[in-house]
Amino acid sequence: MRRFFVFFLLLALMAMALSSCAPLIKEGAVEERGQVCATFPPFYALTALLTDGIDGLQLSCLVQPQDGCLRDYALSDWDLYTLASADIIIAGGRGLESFESTLQSLGAAGPVVALTLYNTELYNQDDEAADDEENSHLDGANPHLYMATDGARYIVEGAALALAQLYPEYAEQLFANMDAADERLMALGEQMRSIAANAEGARAILMNEALVYTAQELGIEIAGQYDRESGQPLYENEVDDCLAQLADMDARVVLVERQAPPSLTEALMGAGYIVAKLDVLSTLRADMGAEGYFTAQQENARAIAAAFAQAEETH
Repeated sequence: MRRFFVFFLLLALMAMALSSCAPLIKEGAVEERGQVCATFPPFYALTALLTDGIDGLQLSCLVQPQDGCLRDYALSDWDLYTLASADIIIAGGRGLESFESTLQSLGAAGPVVALTLYNTELYNQDDEAADDEENSHLDGANPHLYMATDGARYIVEGAALALAQLYPEYAEQLFANMDAADERLMALGEQMRSIAANAEGARAILMNEALVYTAQELGIEIAGQYDRESGQPLYENEVDDCLAQLADMDARVVLVERQAPPSLTEALMGAGYIVAKLDVLSTLRADMGAEGYFTAQQENARAIAAAFAQAEETH
């Protein structure tokens, strides 16, 4: 079981991240089941680990599977309708949800907002985005911490604390589920490192910002990063520029998101690169539940292991 001092530390941290606009326990609530909503598929999958076996809580995912960058998602009218019935929304914050300010602005009439990425270190968090027209949502702190199993553990802990405060009648089971999830996620990290042991210390080029945490998890040296929108193609002139930049990064293996256009991966392979297509967890479906997270991460480790094995064979 988790030590009590960890519990109270995380409780204090989560108090800073919960929306100050909405009360933790809504007065006059009459719904038979608590309505829990997660912003994006990876947060849905991780929260499902907590609500498992708790019949009094109903979990839903606000945003459907996305090919594009999660940071660039704009709320639809249907999303706002879904939010109207939620008691609490489990979110990342720190730039992951472009609509964070909208969530906060709903006030007491809206759901409690649990921002699980605050009070932890993120990649590039000290980088300041340029204040000009070219400022991109890809600048600054990288909020895709759920790609690392340690990051997923932090998110699960924060979500558990928020849910336990809102639904104290389920606190015991929520924390029991949190402990079980923590053990599973630690084991997943060990399994991934074992599967992709040949990648440790090797060099790779990243073509999706979310994969920074995958590389760190597996001990891969990041030779360079080519920033581009998830799922988006590169046009003819951009391909030439991309290949010119990659040539200076001195690595043969390229990590890219699974939904990358075939035209991009074919151009990379035609230039002699070995491409590992990885799941950045934005396309997880709700019917996959929590298991979708574990399956995707295991497959990612296998894809990386295969890419570096191929690189070694053709060296």
